[in-house]
Amino acid sequence: MRSRFDVMVEDVPVGAHQFRIASVRRPEKLLDAITAEEFLRDERLPYWAELWTSAIVLAEKILGDTAVRGKGVLELGCGLGLAGIAAARAGADVTMTDYDQDALLFARWNAAVNLDSVAAGHAQILPLDWREPAVIRYDIILGADIVYERRHFAPLWQFFSASLKPGGRVVLGEPARQIGDDFLEQAHEQGFSLSVEPVQVHRRGRASTVRVVTLRPELLS
Repeated sequence: MRSRFDVMVEDVPVGAHQFRIASVRRPEKLLDAITAEEFLRDERLPYWAELWTSAIVLAEKILGDTAVRGKGVLELGCGLGLAGIAAARAGADVTMTDYDQDALLFARWNAAVNLDSVAAGHAQILPLDWREPAVIRYDIILGADIVYERRHFAPLWQFFSASLKPGGRVVLGEPARQIGDDFLEQAHEQGFSLSVEPVQVHRRGRASTVRVVTLRPELLS
């Protein structure tokens, strides 16, 4: 990992818990390595390379949720893996996924550093494209800051519907952007009930709001 990236490792407090998370020190430099052909094919950008505040808020929410224990949890677009690692610490059976292989490299390192042998045995890290049909259904789907482009709206709604078990839920960390508002406005027409909990966050000298969004299919029971 260090042979390819300028790696930064930081101690990240999440509520009463501490995590040691590796990320890329200056992720904007990764843009230089993306060819025009790669961008035109999939508009791939290295969003995975830094720790987003939404992931910290989502991780804290999951750590405080006793109903997570023993549940099957899928993290979409896991990036560095913090939310999925938190779910594993909370006792869930976790599958952490990302489209980008470099993200999975960092997620594996972070999981190895932050999970004991028991929790690590309940966590797997796999490639996944949420535009593809789901194979397995889960009790809970997690996503931190994954609603950032309109072209993802329809695939995400389809994936949520296809991948939740009856009675399941989606929990998102969303940084109160307009595009997030637009996505959430579609919830009822897509067959989901919606609850939103705004969380005020102070990080790196800045105050911001992250919404913890819970979506439940209205037609499944």
